[in-house]
Amino acid sequence: MEKSELTKKIENISLPAASFNRLFELANILRKECPWDKIQTPQTLRSTLIEETFETVDAITEKSPSHVREELGDVFFNLIFIAKCFEEENEFTIDQVLNEVCEKLIRRHPHIFENASETNRSTKIQSASDVKAQWDKIKDNVEGRKQESAIDSVPKGFPPLLKAFKILKKAAKEGFDWRATQQAYDKIKEELTEVKESLPENTEEEVGDLLLSCVNLSRKLNVDPSVALERAINKFSARFKFVEKSMNQENLEMKAENDNKMMEFWKSAKITGQTHYK
Repeated sequence: MEKSELTKKIENISLPAASFNRLFELANILRKECPWDKIQTPQTLRSTLIEETFETVDAITEKSPSHVREELGDVFFNLIFIAKCFEEENEFTIDQVLNEVCEKLIRRHPHIFENASETNRSTKIQSASDVKAQWDKIKDNVEGRKQESAIDSVPKGFPPLLKAFKILKKAAKEGFDWRATQQAYDKIKEELTEVKESLPENTEEEVGDLLLSCVNLSRKLNVDPSVALERAINKFSARFKFVEKSMNQENLEMKAENDNKMMEFWKSAKITGQTHYK
């Protein structure tokens, strides 16, 4: 079958130098020719972008380069497609998006770029923490993004777990933090006791405090709670499926009277290292 002119147009763009242009041109074509792509808006694409981002995080966690490559491609396409929607409404162009982030990165790395403003330049940069401190200083004082509260910059639309992590991180940066990790452990024990004592009243509030304390401990241990929880969910799911399959093979139902057998299979799943979906 003879290839269409649109297909030829995409294939004739060389790689890798023009790969971005190839993807951008593909977005243009889909926007004009595909019934589904035609009706999309930045609002409808929000959930897709979130999903693709989390799938990329999963792939990175799995340490699968080929999967990461695939998922990053999906993220790139979503970003280009969203920018294309705004471009159609004459809000901004993708050139402006890319150039603006380039200028911002140059502006926030005055210790690297010779042409950075002398007022932003710092000769005291010796560590990653110094870079981060300089970044925030430029963001607040040069770009005028300083807000009334240190935690106001955390997006309201963040998932609760991510929001909790970011808010606690911001608070700690301002000096509001446990000085020792042991204090974070002790706080979890305290909150767990309060959950037990709150039953049946105020349980939701106390469980929320317990979860927040767990997020704070993960921050103290330099662990991203969202990634850690996703990993735990995947591990639980894989082991649960192993239990289901094993019970089915022995013609046993997943019922309370078979608890001992289910626990036997669960322990077997742990021993055999069932940590991924199958």
